[in-house]
Amino acid sequence: MVSWLEAHDKLAGWAQFAGAMLALVVTYLTAFIPIWYHKRQLKKAAARLLSHGYEVIESYHTTPNFLPLSLPLRGGALAVGGVIDEIARFPIYELDDQGSRSLARHLVALNAVLLAVRLVFENMAETVGDREATVDERDMLVEFLGQQLEVVRKMLAGEVMERPLWQNF
Repeated sequence: MVSWLEAHDKLAGWAQFAGAMLALVVTYLTAFIPIWYHKRQLKKAAARLLSHGYEVIESYHTTPNFLPLSLPLRGGALAVGGVIDEIARFPIYELDDQGSRSLARHLVALNAVLLAVRLVFENMAETVGDREATVDERDMLVEFLGQQLEVVRKMLAGEVMERPLWQNF
């Protein structure tokens, strides 16, 4: 093969060109495959964080006959705080897409929802104190958690989000 290429000097130049191009492609792939893999892993981790946030809200919303006491409410605040801390440590702005319906924006929005849930849990724990919460207090908490769960569900489903309508208090 080599002697045939030497006999055809014009083809030898093309063979060198093809070899150089192959070397460039291999170098390019060697440099960028780890970056692509890292970005794919970040995307999967962000999706897992979103599902963890949904699950922590859902676990308190769907608990049957949930009559909150101070200790379980504080435990709920700690559980929600764990996901908040994970989102805070996550490199959100290393994700490729930063658009209005991107994973990065969804993580920021989920963090805000979880902060509100934690605040409500902590506030109700202080209000309840040593007694068991009333049925009205429980219903108010379950309704609030249902609203937050619906916001996160819509976000995960990719539905168009609407700004909440605040009631006059």
